[in-house]
This record gives sequence, structure tokens and C-alpha cells, in this order.
Amino acid sequence: MEDLCKWEFLLSGDLRLLRSFSEQRRNVYFNISGGVDYWHDCMNDDFRLSSIYFDEEESPETVWQVGYELTSIFNGICLILDSNHQRLKLNELLHNGVSVLKPEKQMLMAVLGQPDLLVNHMVIKEFEEAKSKDIRLFMLNLATEREDVYLLLKYFDLYHDWVNYYKMYETLEAFSKITEIDIDVDNKLLKAFKNTANNYQFSGIQSRHGFKKTIASNKTPSMDLAEAHKFVADIAKDYLNKVANLVVYYPNQKQFSLPE
Repeated sequence: MEDLCKWEFLLSGDLRLLRSFSEQRRNVYFNISGGVDYWHDCMNDDFRLSSIYFDEEESPETVWQVGYELTSIFNGICLILDSNHQRLKLNELLHNGVSVLKPEKQMLMAVLGQPDLLVNHMVIKEFEEAKSKDIRLFMLNLATEREDVYLLLKYFDLYHDWVNYYKMYETLEAFSKITEIDIDVDNKLLKAFKNTANNYQFSGIQSRHGFKKTIASNKTPSMDLAEAHKFVADIAKDYLNKVANLVVYYPNQKQFSLPE
């Protein structure tokens, strides 16, 4: 039987994803375990999330907020890779096996930074293992220190509509200028994307410019919401891949803050 964790969350979500992660080697930053009933020697759907970030804390409320952050980042990268991803959700928090109260979710925005309980060579070791293990864990690891990666993943965890897709695109454009990491954009698709996002005729109440009487004459190609997701997600993948390559070759680039 497994030992009790100081803090662990009960999880719900895509059971196939949860089971595949629970069968992997432990990840210090974002560890999914469970799925086994040791008493009856069979499989079950009881999956848990633990993290070194939780172990650093004493307050249940703080652990809840850190848990929200980690799952939001993880869901963000999963949604970039697959628009049909079923988000992981935190159902309950256990402290040494005992359930604690669930507080209101706060709207906090900040990278978590390197865990205080890890010395530098251990941080490097975890990063190297994440690189070879799973792209989702690799990006989550990057998001704890690079603000551009963190914000991108947070944006993709937002509700997927035209307003937020446009925010994602504008954010990618801005990051590219700041970091000088080029993004590949298909101009034909960009024209259709902007035309749809900006016009009431195509995106209705979500239109960035509201209702316009001139919309009837709009002949520019448009796209549907699924196409918009693929358009923005493909640009995000391109940007994140280039960030990953940069950090692999220049490890000092792993810590990055956007200018104020």
C-alpha cells in the first residue's frame, strides 16, 4: 500500500489520460498516481495529484490555489494539442489523508518559480526528465519559470470563443516581438480569422466590433470556431517548440520575465 502524502488532490477528467500518467515514473512537479485498489487487488478510478509545490505549504487555502494553477497550466497545453481534451478537475484536497474545506478560487496570475525544496541540480534533473518523458510535463515545467509560456498555457485554458481566440493570437504576436522568436502565420488563414472574429455576420455577439449594418457586403472568407482553434493552436505550437529548442541549447533562457 502507498504511503499517505502530506497533500494530495482527488482528480476527475479523462480516465485514459489519468491512467497513462499514473503508470509513468513519478514527476516531482506534477505527479498523478492512483487507479489501483490495493485492498481488493484491482483497478479503480481513484486518481490523485501531488506536487512538491504542495509540500512546501502549510495552509490548505494556499495549496488549493497552487493546485488550481498547476491544473490550469496542464489543461492549457493539453488543449493546445487537442481541442477535445477533457479538463482535469480538482474535486477534493486531502491533508495526510483527511479532507479539508474547499475555498473560493482566486484569480492569481504569476509563475510559480523553482520549488524551494529543490536544490539547483535537482531542478535541472527534473527538467531533463520532463524533456524525455512527455511534452505536457515539459511545457508545465517551462511554465513554472518562463512567463511567456505560462501566460500562453493559461490563455488556452480559458473558455474557447472568438474573443479569447483573438486574445491568444494578439498575445502570440506580442510575445514574438518581445522575445524575437518568429512565429509562422499563414496570411490567408489570418485574413479569414480576423474577418470572422471582427464581424457580427460571422461571430455574432462575440464579434470584436459588435453589430454593423455594412456586414451584408462582406465577401472575405471566414472560418468556424474549430478552424480558429487549429489556426491559433498551430501558431502556439510553433512558438512553444522554438522556446523549447532555445532552452534546450541555452539553459539560462529557462528563466524569463516579460518587461513591465
